[in-house]
Amino acid sequence: MRTFAPILASLLALSLAACGGQGPETEPEETADDTLAAAEADTAGAAEADEEIPSREDEVARDEGSKPQQLFDFVGIERGDAVVDIFAGSGYNTYLLSERVGPGGTVYAQGYSPGLEARLERGDLSQAENVVLVDSLSRLPADSVDHAIIVRGYHLFEDPGTLFDALHRALVPGGTVGVVELRLGQPRGHDMETHRMGERTVIDQFTEAGFEYVGESDILRNPDDPHTSFWEGRRHLADRMLLKFAEPGEPAPEAPATARREG
Repeated sequence: MRTFAPILASLLALSLAACGGQGPETEPEETADDTLAAAEADTAGAAEADEEIPSREDEVARDEGSKPQQLFDFVGIERGDAVVDIFAGSGYNTYLLSERVGPGGTVYAQGYSPGLEARLERGDLSQAENVVLVDSLSRLPADSVDHAIIVRGYHLFEDPGTLFDALHRALVPGGTVGVVELRLGQPRGHDMETHRMGERTVIDQFTEAGFEYVGESDILRNPDDPHTSFWEGRRHLADRMLLKFAEPGEPAPEAPATARREG
């Protein structure tokens, strides 16, 4: 699963253009997986291509603003769970989730950068055996994921419908989704210049797609944010919403303590 399909697809498109756009006379029918892959390729900027490989020591200072453990508590992530880190980037949350769920859990990292691959190869993650890199959310096993988090990446989906379809397929009944986004400063709207959204816009999109709105946490609020800029390099300190949604249905009964989730 550790491939760079979006990059290869782009290179193929460029090659065809250089050859006068030659290709099959008829376009193959687009599948749901193709649509999702295209959407994920369009949002690839969320996975930063880090020139320097980060380490946990480099990231500790970010914890005060990002409050990852409180975020995980709010979403309901526990030891032994299966979690997908959407737009994982260089692995800030992936690293912490790996520790959180432990050897009996699984962390699927989607939208990862070369930095996360390098950290895994370097042996930075003590629980690296529970991390699975996936190039598309369509690769997630059906009815296998307990929780998903999208930290400052949801706004990049121009059409989130394919994201919702993938989450509905992968989440277990009662599974949860935690969404962190920069606040727009008004209830509704989507501004790609500042990369901010209104809370009601996010809530309405999720609920209209069939998710249940569970609630909101204020732990990431910043009243000093004027909501007028991108906050380059300080987005983990901006005024952010933290919303929680759930896949309809009752969670399955817990397995016996001796059982181990198959990754």
